Amino acid sequence: MATTSPEDRNDVRGTLGGLLFIVVGLICWWDLADTPSGPAVVFPHTVIGLMVVFSGLLILRNMIGFAAPEEREPSGSVPRRVGLLVAMIGGTLAMPWVGFVIAGLASYLAIMAVAMYERWTWSRRLLYPLSGVIVVVGFYFVFQGFFQVPLPEPRWFTLPF
Repeated sequence: MATTSPEDRNDVRGTLGGLLFIVVGLICWWDLADTPSGPAVVFPHTVIGLMVVFSGLLILRNMIGFAAPEEREPSGSVPRRVGLLVAMIGGTLAMPWVGFVIAGLASYLAIMAVAMYERWTWSRRLLYPLSGVIVVVGFYFVFQGFFQVPLPEPRWFTLPF
C-alpha cells in the first residue's frame, strides 16, 4: 500500500475554488445592499451565506489534510449527461408557461428516467414519482412561504411566440 505525503493530501484547486466562491459571495452580498425590498433579499442572503460557510469548511478541510489524494477516472455516459442537461434546460424554458410545479415535476420525471440505472420495480414506479411530487410541492411552499420568492404560475392559454 502506497503512502501519501502531506503535499498529496492538499487540494489546491479545491482551496482556490473555495476562496473564489467566498469572494463572489461577498461581492454578491455587497451588491444586494441597494435592494429596496427587504423580503426580496431573504433567499439570496440565505444562499450566499450557505455558499460562504460551505466554502470556508472546504478550505478548512483541505488545510487539515482530509482531501482525497488520488484522482478518479470520471464515470458515467455522455448520453445520460446530455439527457440531464436537456431535461434541466427544458424545464427551465417551460416554467414561464406551465408554472413552477408542472415544470418541476416534468423535469424531475425526465431526470429520474435518464438517471435510473437499476431495473424499474413496482415499488420504484410508485415511490419515486410520489417522492418527486412531495419534493417539488415542498420546494414550492418553502420558496413561496419561507423565502418569499415569487415563482412562475401557469399561463395555460398563452403561446411562447
